[in-house]
Amino acid sequence: MRAGLRYTITILAGLALGTGGAWALAGRGLGKADIVNGSWTTSLGYGTKSTDPFTRAGVARRGLLALPATETVYWQGAVDSEGKALDGSCRYAMTGAALDARWWSVTVYDTAGYLMPNALNAWSFNGAAISEAEKGGWRVEIGPKQPAGGHWLPTTAGKPFHLTLRMYNPGKGFIADPSKSALPVLKKEGCA
Repeated sequence: MRAGLRYTITILAGLALGTGGAWALAGRGLGKADIVNGSWTTSLGYGTKSTDPFTRAGVARRGLLALPATETVYWQGAVDSEGKALDGSCRYAMTGAALDARWWSVTVYDTAGYLMPNALNAWSFNGAAISEAEKGGWRVEIGPKQPAGGHWLPTTAGKPFHLTLRMYNPGKGFIADPSKSALPVLKKEGCA
């Protein structure tokens, strides 16, 4: 009986360690990002069979339901234009012009990959929110306090955050060289 109990404990401990280790590895992010463009990083392998198992696990854990790059490109933004980690206590200006995609959006997540809680229940900004007058250039303030006017993505003060830029049906010019494509700029304007 004692030998059976030891085997059971050993098996349960092995399962717990294996599951915990796999969960931790999958939580490291989306794996190797081989393309860097300003504050944004991506890999055109997300959503394909050629992606390594750790990246596939990270994509599954974050719930991206990733599509191949011919349909959607997922950019991760974890740093500002100076390479510093994004901080929910700070104000950032995200500026840009028309993106080479049929539709796009930028979403705020906490560092665990969940939508960042906020009083407005607003987590995303997309190309459809841009007025005709802003087609040549637009601006979104990202920070804990609502600005007097303009577009705003709220963050939670004291909490770091990440951004995900999704580009649906990217254009041929973008696919030809994503590292040189015009993407939004994330510039820190101040901290509380």
